[in-house]
Amino acid sequence: MADVPHITLAKLPLANLRRKPFRTSALVIVVVMLTVAFYGGALLSMNLNNGLNSMRERMGADLMVTPQNTETKAEALLTGNASSTFYFTNDIGAEVAKADGVSKSTVQTYISSLAAACCDEKVQIIGFNPDTDFVITPWMASQIDGTLRRGQVVAGSGINVSTEGTVKLYGHEFPVAAQLADTGTSLDNSVFVNMDTVPDIISYSARTGHAAIPEKYAGKAVSAVLVKVRDGYPARQVAANIAKATGITSLGYVYPGGITATTKADLKAIIRYAAVFVVVFWAMGLIVMLAVFSSSMNERKREFAAYRILGATRATLVGIIVKESAIIGVLGGLIGISCASLAVLPFNGLIAEELQLPYLQIGVGKVLVLTAVSLLFAVATGLIAVIATAVRLSAPQTYLTLREGE
Repeated sequence: MADVPHITLAKLPLANLRRKPFRTSALVIVVVMLTVAFYGGALLSMNLNNGLNSMRERMGADLMVTPQNTETKAEALLTGNASSTFYFTNDIGAEVAKADGVSKSTVQTYISSLAAACCDEKVQIIGFNPDTDFVITPWMASQIDGTLRRGQVVAGSGINVSTEGTVKLYGHEFPVAAQLADTGTSLDNSVFVNMDTVPDIISYSARTGHAAIPEKYAGKAVSAVLVKVRDGYPARQVAANIAKATGITSLGYVYPGGITATTKADLKAIIRYAAVFVVVFWAMGLIVMLAVFSSSMNERKREFAAYRILGATRATLVGIIVKESAIIGVLGGLIGISCASLAVLPFNGLIAEELQLPYLQIGVGKVLVLTAVSLLFAVATGLIAVIATAVRLSAPQTYLTLREGE
């Protein structure tokens, strides 16, 4: 005679779920979908917030002065992945520094390289003056020891540095002094050089037949003047003062604070819509689970009656269905978290490109906390769905009916 498998009270919930594979699978799938929406939406939102905070830290200027009709290009350098080349042909930096309300000012030169071996797309080359810079130098200081010398570059996190420690631009191998940490902004696909290196880059570009800037402007081309305004001076008022001081009314002005505010507003809208979607989706899933658990109550009357005959109490019956729900929640939660992680984590670059917003992956610690919260969310959803069934089992009339085996 074959041995009859021995099922203990502790193993009973799992055995019950195995006995009804279709019902169990349907409930697990619902929990998986809810967890994917919750965990995936929360992860995307946290990454976007992280990217926005990173962008704020990198925008150390209150005002950017650019050539006429180049404001859009300058904004794209701050928020997008587009690379550009534009420049003044006069000594605009010294004139801007004299304007009323200017606390600090520094110049930068932007050069868009040809498609380089280090990257899939064009590289944005940013020339800056280490002696006056107050935007790039502070967050670069932790990565580079000493002063960036002529001919050296600092590479963004998205730049592929060769095994020899160089980056090839315009056919020339530039030694990489340091590589920056991920910022979630367009700076990740940029390389930084001091102003002394800019004429060299222009010379190398001319040799390839694609001069980035006419060589006669190599030593004085400036793309933007970055300004820190004095306390009590509105940035727009300082912009008007700069127009008076320079005598140029056709300058372009970019306000990084406004870009940050606009980006924050866009981000809030995305998060708000995502939250509404998750809540509605969760409510629909909860209704489905409530319906399944409630309908199964009628199907399982004889089963529960048998447990009563064997001496099970009301608390025991409730404990069985609560454990079944918890198992479904844990299983669905783990699968949902795994699916969402595989859909989001490996494709951070593509997501950032499609959203056109600052996007920076949160740290491992926060991901683990979010994973734990999402798993609790999945289990809690299952427990909420089983409340109606637990209440019915706890009711005296139902209890007596089961006790009589009806």
